[in-house]
Amino acid sequence: MGARFRLRNSFDISTFQPETQVILMALKEYGMMLSDNGGAWYLTGAPDSRWTSTVIQELKRVTGGDFETVDVSSLIIDPNSAEARQ
Repeated sequence: MGARFRLRNSFDISTFQPETQVILMALKEYGMMLSDNGGAWYLTGAPDSRWTSTVIQELKRVTGGDFETVDVSSLIIDPNSAEARQ
């Protein structure tokens, strides 16, 4: 819970619709936080009328194996605190 992952730079987004590519480019640049609820990997987002059914279906093609772990250990100030470097 809370691990940071980023979509691999080598992941080919060219076959996705432009709207989906925007999300995938953001996942490559900024990554995401993992929330483990016991199921298989899948992407979720806040309900929004701008998320078309095409985008939702295309995002289902992205798997956990398409991501890499981001090492954020250099940001930890103290392992016993919630403080982090910026």
